[in-house]
Amino acid sequence: MPRKTAPQPQPVPAGPDIALHMLMNDSAPVLLDWVLHHRHAGFRNITVHGDGANAQATALAQALAAAGLIDFVPTTRPGIAHDKARQIRALDLALETALRDRHDHLLWLEPDDFVMIDTGAGTLADLAQGLGRFPDLLSLTVQVAGGSGQNRYADLPLVERFRRGTGGAAGRMTVATPLRTIFRPQLARGLKPARPTLKPKFARGKEPVTWLNGAAEDVADRYLQKGWMTMPDQPGLGLAHVIAFMAQDRETFLLRRTGAGKTLPFVTPDHLRMTIQQYQRLNFTMADTGPDQAFVQAHRARRAEFLASHPKVAARHAAVVTEFAGRLDRLLAHQDPQAARIITAFVEGRPIQGLAFDWSVPFGVAATPPALSEMDSAWAERLSRPAEEDAPPEEDWDDTDDDTQGHDAAPQQPGTATPDGAPQIAAPAWLSDLRLSGQAHGFYHSMPNYACTYVARSREHLLVSFDNLASVREHPVTREPWGYKFIRKEGWSHMGILSYVPGWFRDAALHRYLMSLRDSGFFEQFDQVTLFGTSMGGYGAAAFASLAPGCRVAAFSPQSTLSPRLAGWDQRYPTGKRADWTGPFADAAAESRRASQVWLFYDPAIDHDRRHVQRFDGPNVTRVPLRHADHKTALMLRNGRVLSDVMRDIATGRATLPRMMQHYRACRHLPDYLAGVRARAERGGDPARAARLDRAIARLAP
Repeated sequence: MPRKTAPQPQPVPAGPDIALHMLMNDSAPVLLDWVLHHRHAGFRNITVHGDGANAQATALAQALAAAGLIDFVPTTRPGIAHDKARQIRALDLALETALRDRHDHLLWLEPDDFVMIDTGAGTLADLAQGLGRFPDLLSLTVQVAGGSGQNRYADLPLVERFRRGTGGAAGRMTVATPLRTIFRPQLARGLKPARPTLKPKFARGKEPVTWLNGAAEDVADRYLQKGWMTMPDQPGLGLAHVIAFMAQDRETFLLRRTGAGKTLPFVTPDHLRMTIQQYQRLNFTMADTGPDQAFVQAHRARRAEFLASHPKVAARHAAVVTEFAGRLDRLLAHQDPQAARIITAFVEGRPIQGLAFDWSVPFGVAATPPALSEMDSAWAERLSRPAEEDAPPEEDWDDTDDDTQGHDAAPQQPGTATPDGAPQIAAPAWLSDLRLSGQAHGFYHSMPNYACTYVARSREHLLVSFDNLASVREHPVTREPWGYKFIRKEGWSHMGILSYVPGWFRDAALHRYLMSLRDSGFFEQFDQVTLFGTSMGGYGAAAFASLAPGCRVAAFSPQSTLSPRLAGWDQRYPTGKRADWTGPFADAAAESRRASQVWLFYDPAIDHDRRHVQRFDGPNVTRVPLRHADHKTALMLRNGRVLSDVMRDIATGRATLPRMMQHYRACRHLPDYLAGVRARAERGGDPARAARLDRAIARLAP
């Protein structure tokens, strides 16, 4: 007698071939509903990347995979501390597999994102019919659902519980919200949580793309030029949108940002304060989000039928529910009494005003991470900084400049004055973040000629930036460490070494301070440390690599040393030559041998730069020749809009020499690059060649 098999969810008409990927984020309680919803909508290629939150979560995902509903990719790096590392790996894998398996389109969703198709029967086939022809990119508006007055966790579908937020399937937008984009994988050179990074030829419009929003409106020009956010004047609603259940109930929001293992962490005052602040930011309630009751009832019926026919999945889901429902009691059992009072008041919806976030953290206990780094936290802060967050990638490095060679630099003075004539000084971004953004972890250490800023965001990555000679000219109060905006967007921790003199970091007080950080174990708390800088800062990045053995170094046009004994041939920097080159950290070529990777970017035609790079001879060194960049290697990459990609690849361990050279290809259209090519032709003494080059450059002009 043939074995009976459990019925599968009812098939829907075939739609476009879209590979759907999602990374779990302690989201097992909603995983079943997420999978059933998107299977019913017509997604047939669903990959769920695990987070290893606990055994119950992994078992449920495995059961769904065994039932044929998803492909499951477990993680080898569980825990909140590794959330960014998991995300980077999952994003890379999503794009790689979509290209390998030749899927027509790819969509990345967060674990609380639900694609809502608002035409026909609500399937991908209906969406494709409404669009006429599926575009290269389809950007769907995100409507954010708030907590809707729900305080405690319940095992019910999200679409049934949370029905208030930023808006629904129609109407005007009240706030700018993110997008979720379905795109052809061949268009992208990378994938971020909310969007693909387009290849330069598409991003710059050299090759056209069809790009629509959820109302089938052409948005190519808008999103290529103005950033990827839905704006009130063009809501993009009609055929499809996404509901993002970012807040949910208070208990769920708190628990998912605290810990999920067998041993729950001790909650620190700052972590609890930030978690509550983030919930308040995301708890939108201004409009009804829908969907209608018929949709809710149909989803509930499909869910009940599926659980009845799949007892193994039902058992795994029940285990997840039991663990999550009992987690709050386990968490409260070993918290400080003051923390327990605040947590209890928060999850019960009672006021917490007047309750002090002030208690001691016992030494040696496992505590909550220093800051929230989830996607929803980063997006919530966009509401207060929309212009900056939507800026093109090169503006993350708008403080990049080449050195003024051979000249001492004087700091700038502020140019804005108050009505009484006193200068008005704006706070630097790192200070604003510490005090205003909820990222109240960090410090500022001042010395006579140097300073260190530190902003804690995650334990996966610490990036340490070093000023270059041009930075010394900037205003000493309002300046930011190099690359600050880029690192903030990535959610990584950042230490900036600020220099107020052109002294190449040859300062005993600075050395003592950095060594004290090393001796305290400061650098060891991070999974990966990356030091970077350009010119003088490139020297600093390589010279102090020995403070964090196993680190990575990215040095752009660096000096190896200005010691007269070791590099007497370099006379470009008289002030640097006069510094004290005895003592520790004097030879960057030697100090960098303890790094795991040293990436040196230089123009081989610049004799002094080439000689400095040649002094780095360790097996950990990769030389990256950027011809025609002159001494401005970082600036050239920045102007080519690839400096962020270069730094991201190095920091995450994905860098290879071919990959770096591929990034540099995007710079070949730049005026500085073309000027370098022409100068080389002129030096060759061939007028005909120079003339041909002039004609070729003229044809490139718009």
